[in-house]
Amino acid sequence: MPEGITFPSIPDAEAIAALQRRGINFMPSGHWTELWQQAHHTAFTVAQSAGFDILKDIHAALERAMVNGQTFETFKKELTPILQAKGWWGRAERTDDLTGEVRQVTLGSPRRLRTIFDVNLRISAAQGDWERQQAVKKERPYLRYTAILDNRVRPQHRRWHGTILPIDHPWWQTHYPPNGWRCRCKAMSVSDLDLEWNGWSVNEPPDEGTATWVNPRTGEQREVPRGIDPGWDYNPGNTDQAARAAKLAMDKLQDYPPRMGASAVAALAFAFPQVEREMAGWIEGIAARAEAGEFKPAGVRRVVGAFDDEVLSFFEGRDVVPATAAISISDSDIFHALRTAKVAPLSESIWKRLPSLLAKPEAIFWDVQNPGLVYVLNEPEGKGKIVVLVDYAVRVERVRMVVNTVRTGRRISTFEEFENTGRYARIK
Repeated sequence: MPEGITFPSIPDAEAIAALQRRGINFMPSGHWTELWQQAHHTAFTVAQSAGFDILKDIHAALERAMVNGQTFETFKKELTPILQAKGWWGRAERTDDLTGEVRQVTLGSPRRLRTIFDVNLRISAAQGDWERQQAVKKERPYLRYTAILDNRVRPQHRRWHGTILPIDHPWWQTHYPPNGWRCRCKAMSVSDLDLEWNGWSVNEPPDEGTATWVNPRTGEQREVPRGIDPGWDYNPGNTDQAARAAKLAMDKLQDYPPRMGASAVAALAFAFPQVEREMAGWIEGIAARAEAGEFKPAGVRRVVGAFDDEVLSFFEGRDVVPATAAISISDSDIFHALRTAKVAPLSESIWKRLPSLLAKPEAIFWDVQNPGLVYVLNEPEGKGKIVVLVDYAVRVERVRMVVNTVRTGRRISTFEEFENTGRYARIK
């Protein structure tokens, strides 16, 4: 890409969502080698950021630039004074946490900002491309590697140009572009008709061999495919990684103060499809083991949502301050919810979509007689309710903690039971 790097004038929704996912999980680091490959997919980091409160500022500036289609010059102009005010600028002496050595390092600089801008543009764009390609892979089942064939292209990337392989071929797990710093390569979706019209054919993946790379921080040795910069031999758009990243972000809500948790889950709504995709596998595994009579609760607990501001305001009016806004559910609760002997059970598909349903219920009530929140759902397959106990004491991995837990759920025929104002207080 030319030096005048810019984001597209039309915002790329999938790329923006990918950047937002990483922004929920900030990881300060002292050197770029401290976080490896997929860690950059699930977290947002900047080298030499440890000890400085700057990650949120940089991430927010990147998100503004991506949403508004800003140029690098605008990004740099807006962010530079913020970083300078916080002391993250120019040359400085830093103590290496690994070796204890004091050395000169570069903090913020125009060159550093260009690298940050460029890398995040390309990785987020690749993640957006991969999600779109996965969505149409039945109609366009191949990917074609495309390089910019000028005098700046790497020799191996020039040779990879025109490589066509099925989208699920293992080669793309290491060679999906970008494949290094300032790499401008892309992967394009290809259909059978494209092959016929262009005279293309599916070919064998190029084998350039590997080179041994020694991590200068740890001394660890790794074999890296030739033509790929160390740390770039992974698929930045892997949707499995996206699902794990979203789960990681949701699980962190348990540790947030209530109001912060409410805001965070609202900001995470864009990632619910990834959360639910990952959660579906967990639920299916519990259901299969239960059906085979092999289920034994392991005490695993997952965050599936959070109280919103209206619920928290209702609690404040009753002088109740929950320890957290996060709503979680355990493997044991899922098992009991799916039992076929249970009266009027909710379907498995509803439990898999719990984050989306809890975020937009038909109504929320407070059960006065049996203290707990009741989320009322109105689904095409029928009405239902989910009961959430507040500040419930549990043990998670042998640690005693207080959670808000989904305890039960069932189908209901009408909303009439909630007209009993002596038992139910309407929240929303």
